[in-house]
Amino acid sequence: MLTDVLSVDLAKALAAVDGWLSDYIRQPHSELGRPGPVCPFVEPAQRADALEIRVRLVGPTPSQTLIDEIVRCGLDEFSEVDWRAGNPNLRSLLLVLPDLPAEHLHLLDAAHSALKPESVRRGLMIAQFHEKCREKAARNPRFEVSYAPVPMMAVRSMAIHDVLFLADRREWFEEYASRFGARYRASGHGIDPLLTEVYERARTVHGTGS
Repeated sequence: MLTDVLSVDLAKALAAVDGWLSDYIRQPHSELGRPGPVCPFVEPAQRADALEIRVRLVGPTPSQTLIDEIVRCGLDEFSEVDWRAGNPNLRSLLLVLPDLPAEHLHLLDAAHSALKPESVRRGLMIAQFHEKCREKAARNPRFEVSYAPVPMMAVRSMAIHDVLFLADRREWFEEYASRFGARYRASGHGIDPLLTEVYERARTVHGTGS
């Protein structure tokens, strides 16, 4: 189905995304359960020109297959971007879906669940954001942190703190440990005590990451 691009105010949508990044994501929040901005990587990523935004139009009746494919292609695109930033840890790709109808926002949640295993295998993390998103903050399960005025999916490189999101499933934790386990084994590693606690607990449960 073709989308009438003229029916979507792209400038308004992108302005809303920019405002969300500046006024919410880059700011501290009392409900986070930790100091610092909602996402501490966004400001340095923007300074390093490492945040790429792509618009994907889906039409009034998108299917789950379409949304899944957009996210899957986003994983491919992440590795194909001619990144200007030298630090790979700052690289982030935002897939903005400005015309995704409110009654279909759940498709983003389902796409996240379906594509997370593939993203983790690639050393990437994905996260959905929209007006009805119920994802909770890692350190405060009462705070629905992933609100956004425009539907989007973020793709970024896996980072040390992602043990908070990858400890529950063995295959996810194994991927994480293969990338970051050596840092935990280093003496005086300086890693957040909570991350160390979660890592060691997962290592015990899954019998891996040693």
